[in-house]
Parts: sequence; structure tokens; C-alpha cells
Amino acid sequence: MFKAGCVLSFSLLLMIGGQMVGSAAEVGRKQTGVKGLLVMDLGNGEYAGTASQMNATVIKKPSLESLEVAFNQDVGELMSKATKEVVKFINVRHDEVPVGYRVEFAFADQYSPKDGPSAAVATALMLESIITGVELADDFAVTGDMNATGAVRPVGGVMSKVRGASKKCKVVAIPEANVSAIRDAYIIEGPSYLSAIQIFSIKNFDQAYALAGERGLETEKAIADFSAVQKALRKNPKYVYNGKVKAKLKEVLDVMPNHVSAKLLLQHGMKQGPKKLSLSGSIVAIDSAAVDFSKMLKNQQFVESGGSGDVLFSLISDLRKLKHKVDPRTREYCDSYIDLAEHVKLVRGKKVWTPQNERELRAAIREMTSARDELLKDRAVREELMED
Repeated sequence: MFKAGCVLSFSLLLMIGGQMVGSAAEVGRKQTGVKGLLVMDLGNGEYAGTASQMNATVIKKPSLESLEVAFNQDVGELMSKATKEVVKFINVRHDEVPVGYRVEFAFADQYSPKDGPSAAVATALMLESIITGVELADDFAVTGDMNATGAVRPVGGVMSKVRGASKKCKVVAIPEANVSAIRDAYIIEGPSYLSAIQIFSIKNFDQAYALAGERGLETEKAIADFSAVQKALRKNPKYVYNGKVKAKLKEVLDVMPNHVSAKLLLQHGMKQGPKKLSLSGSIVAIDSAAVDFSKMLKNQQFVESGGSGDVLFSLISDLRKLKHKVDPRTREYCDSYIDLAEHVKLVRGKKVWTPQNERELRAAIREMTSARDELLKDRAVREELMED
């Protein structure tokens, strides 16, 4: 565990042109901050996301022969490892690194456990701000792991994080490898959330810095143009089909092709939006649709409430709609859940629960479990899931 007080240090001496050269650089800022996207597991298969303020404070330590980096609270091993990669990246990025200082990272919420690599890009941005003096945008939030080369890597819970960020931020950056989660949400929920916040994909640190640091005139114009689209869509969502709105979205994408919200809204306006869920999105969607049913099976409480408010009625309806949107490899799993729900629907109204009913139910459950197990045993499926 990377505990408060445990320190990661930049090297005092940097290798430049094959010679050892001491750094005499000064810090550009003594305090900086950026919003990081965090997610909390609610324990019921759902997640709550938010944009949480992260701050960095520089403390003068003349006795130090390095620039030290630490968190002001205990953090988990994954966050510790991710921060070490950030330190390597910053050390390589700058020929001269300030020494005789300690940089302390702090979360606005200091009392909940912190772990995972998703704050790596945020910490890298804060260190860059401290060294260069560039102020970070307060309308921006970011999530993403990062390695020592500056490549941004995928993280979990992205859609929950984006939803949480929409309440506090104007612009959000997510790893390019996580864009499938945004497309999946579009397929299941429609396009409304896309006009709530400007979602950008990033594949490296420089793309994140272009959004969080000194935004160029073209970037500022693209953000402003999309804001105008957002204003129009708040008045009438059907304006997404308007020629002027689509032209404006094309202008945004000409400048910022990694503007995910603009791309998906334009596709929607042209009636060319994605229609098939990703592999991981398909499995999550099937599992999510069956959460209530799983609880009912566990408790063996097959109470009928009648009509569209009936859990089984809703489940079967949702899964049948979902079946046409999922990755083809997951359809057998989806079908097995539908079959199980249909079986329970047939037998639950019986006044007497017989051993035969019990055997049939257990067989249907085994069929559903087997379908999921077989899916996850497929090597190509596992490899694809590991990449997401």
C-alpha cells in the first residue's frame, strides 16, 4: 500500500547528452488542481460516479535533493504504482526538474478509500502545471491510467463517471480505449446525455494537456461551437436533424476529431448511429437487466404483481429488446435468461411447488449459468474483454 508519508522522488541528476547535469529549475506554481473522475461501487451491481476536486500543494524543503511526491492520505497499491509511472513520465518530459520541494496531492474527499489507476492522468496534469506554471481549466475533468511513455490506458466505470461529471463540468476526457462504453450508452439510452457534456477521447498525455492546460484558439472555438449546439438541443432535441446543427458538428470534428459527443450526435443526426453493443457492453447489459430477477431467484420469491410492473414481465420485455442489440456471441446467453424467466413465469402461479418444478427450475438455471460460463471460456472473448 502507498501510505501517506511514503514518498516517490524525482532523480536530482538528469542525464542530458550523456552527462550528469544538476537541476536548478524552480516551480512555476505552488498550488494547482484539477477534477478527477471517481466511481464508487454501490454493492448492488451499480456504480455512482462524480467529478472530485484534486489539489496539489508545493511545500518548500531546502534540505531535499529531489522533488518529492506524496499523497496526504493512504492510497492503494494500484494508485501507488500508477503514480510511479507518472513520476517517470514527468522526469523524462523535462530536462530540468525543480528540487528542494515536496508536492502533496489531496482529494476533496479525504475519508473514503482511494485506489485504482484512474487518477494517473490527473496527477500528471497537476505536476505539469506545477513545473510549467500553466493554470488548469476549472471546467475540465479527466480519468485515465497512464504509463511512463505518456500513453493513456483504459479504466473502469467510465459511463458512471461521465454521468457524475455532467453535474459539475463542461468538458471531460476519457481514454480512447473506453469510447465503446459511450457508444454502448448511446445504443441503450439514446443521445440525450451526449448534449449534457462535451466528451473527448485521449490516447496520450498531450491530448489531455491540450484540453486542461493552455487551450489553443481552435480548441476553444470547437468547445464554444459545441456549446452552441448544446443550447439548441436543450430547446428542442430534434434540432439534431437540422442542417445547420449538423454543419456545426462537422466543423467541431474537423478541428477536434476526438470529440466523442460531437461524433455520436452527428451520426445520430444523419441516422447512422451505432446499433450493436460492444462485447463487454453486451454482457453488462444482460447482467444489469437481470439484477432484480437474480435476487428473486436467490430468495425464491416469485410473486406476481401483474402487468408491466411485474419483474418478470419487465425482464423478458427488456431482454427481448436487448437481444437485437447485443454482440452476436452473447445471444445464446441472452436467450438462456429469457428461457429461464419464461419458465419461472409458467410455474410461479402454481399453488403447490412440486419436486418436478424444483428440478425444472434448477435445470433452467444451470442452462443459463452454462451459457455464461461457455461464453467467458472462449479465448477470443476473454482476450477482447481484457483489452476493454
